[in-house]
Amino acid sequence: MAAPGGHVEPGEPPRETVVRELFEELKVRPKHEIAEPLMLTCTTTVGLTAGHADVSLWYVVRADGTSSVEFDREEFAGVQWFEFADVPLQRSDPHIGRFLAKLACARKCIDLQVYEPKMG
Repeated sequence: MAAPGGHVEPGEPPRETVVRELFEELKVRPKHEIAEPLMLTCTTTVGLTAGHADVSLWYVVRADGTSSVEFDREEFAGVQWFEFADVPLQRSDPHIGRFLAKLACARKCIDLQVYEPKMG
C-alpha cells in the first residue's frame, strides 16, 4: 500500500508539492490551506534507488471519504479509504503506523479544543 506523494520540484515550496501531487495522482484539490507537516521521516532507500536518504514530510489533507476518487493508473492499481484500525500496516510504508498514531492524537486535541465547554 502506498499513499500519494512525490518529489519537490526545484524552487517549489513543499506545500505546493502536496497540492500538485494530489491532483496529479488522485485528481483531488484540497478545499483548505495545507498546514505544516505533522511528521518528518528519513529513510534509507532500497531496491532500484538503494542507498540514499529519502526525507519525507507527512502532511494531513482532509477529504470526503464517501466520494469516489479518480487516480493515475500508472501510479496506483487502485484506491481505497480505510478506518485507522483497518490500515494494512504490514503492506504499508514503515512509518504509517506512527503517522496514524500522531494523527489520532491530533484529532483528539482538536476535538477537545472545539468541544471544550467555556467556563465563566
